[in-house]
Amino acid sequence: MRLSTKLLVTFVPLFIVAIVGSYVLTVQASEEQMLEQAKDAAFQKAHIVREALVSQMVDKYKVEDSFLNKIRTAGGLLDLYIRIRPDSLHLLEDLEDSTRTARLMARMQEAMQKGSIGDEVFSTGNAMYVRREDDFEAIIPFKAEKKCQACHEVEVGNILGVAHVKLPLTEINQSIRANSNRTAMISFGFAVVSLAIGFIFYRSLIQKPVRQLVTATEELRKGNLNYDVGMAASKDELGILADSFDRMRKALKQSQDALRTSTVGQIAQSLIRDFRAPMREILTSVDQLQRGGAGDQQQLFETTKSSVQTMQKITQDLLEFTTGDLKANKMAARVPQVIGYVEQMVRPDLEREGIKLDVQQGYQGSARLDYDRITRAMINIINYSINYVPPDGTIKLTTASENNTLVIKIEDNGSGIPSAFLDKIFEPFMKIVQEKGVGLSLALAKRIIDMQGGKVEVKSTEGKGTAFTITMPMQ
Repeated sequence: MRLSTKLLVTFVPLFIVAIVGSYVLTVQASEEQMLEQAKDAAFQKAHIVREALVSQMVDKYKVEDSFLNKIRTAGGLLDLYIRIRPDSLHLLEDLEDSTRTARLMARMQEAMQKGSIGDEVFSTGNAMYVRREDDFEAIIPFKAEKKCQACHEVEVGNILGVAHVKLPLTEINQSIRANSNRTAMISFGFAVVSLAIGFIFYRSLIQKPVRQLVTATEELRKGNLNYDVGMAASKDELGILADSFDRMRKALKQSQDALRTSTVGQIAQSLIRDFRAPMREILTSVDQLQRGGAGDQQQLFETTKSSVQTMQKITQDLLEFTTGDLKANKMAARVPQVIGYVEQMVRPDLEREGIKLDVQQGYQGSARLDYDRITRAMINIINYSINYVPPDGTIKLTTASENNTLVIKIEDNGSGIPSAFLDKIFEPFMKIVQEKGVGLSLALAKRIIDMQGGKVEVKSTEGKGTAFTITMPMQ
């Protein structure tokens, strides 16, 4: 996924969680606040009723039913009634009569019809609160005070009765939901605005610079070291990265220019040195022909032709290696024919150097090879070996088949390659001896063999000789 998609996938769920969490917490906080307010309101109303009841008992020695009926729904209450127990009142004997008893029994019966909720308050003495969907009921005990002893034979703190105060919650619930919805909408709006602003800042501060850096990286990968990132200087992380990238690009360009100059100089120096000998032979032959053809003309023509072929080989090696675009064209080829062609191409040079070629074809079958290139690789290796083999020496070329693999060995009994250079001989322009060429023979041979899925290895012992082993898959 793109970075913008990752950020969107990350932050959108976080905002949703934040909005939902804000809504839930707001609702919980509002409900808790509402319950506290309802408790305070119920306690205040119960206190007012209690004081009124005490006042009536002190003044009239009785509580009027009309007063209880008036306060039942006063002040927006759903209900307010008093629950009493005759055994908890402990009225003085002077106040006990049949009329009062009948009135108290009627009030008890009315309270009992509303249920038994709150009966435990008489024994615990603690207020009780009941939260319902649309109402709230507070059950508050009336505890005796000193002035209550004027009518009741009780100790201070005894429970004389319980007030049931029921408050409506419909409007409060609607207000809570409205506030919660408003909070959710504000949070949602804030989240949308934050995402929009964040997206704008992301586009300008992150996405655009990152795209510029990606484009610059692609141009660098293509080899365009002149491409400028084009980012405005800044001290943030992306600015520092862009500055580091640009400095790296300039350093690579300087290094490439230096390497190109060094390589061109190295190639030019090697070409001049290696062209000098064949050109001298050509000039000598031409000079003799101009002076009247003194000597063997056929030999002069052969010398000139050989020198031109040497120069052609040098330039061909250089061209094929530096293009770097070698593609294998593998097809079925008879291995004896491949070896026969290599023998035909290298034998004249070997005879001229006084070196014997020993060919032993242990495999007479076919293999899928790039005929032109595999012969070129073997010719390059043999021509390289000539540099280490003295006159009367031998180069041995053998073939064999092992585990569906073609094995070609090129061995000599020459002076061997110094061990310090053995692991470097396949590097381009590595010339350990004054070989004919620019030092690309083995590098090009290895590239040809690797390109066809094969492998070339070398073993050498100083004073005894060198062995190159080529392994090529049959298929």
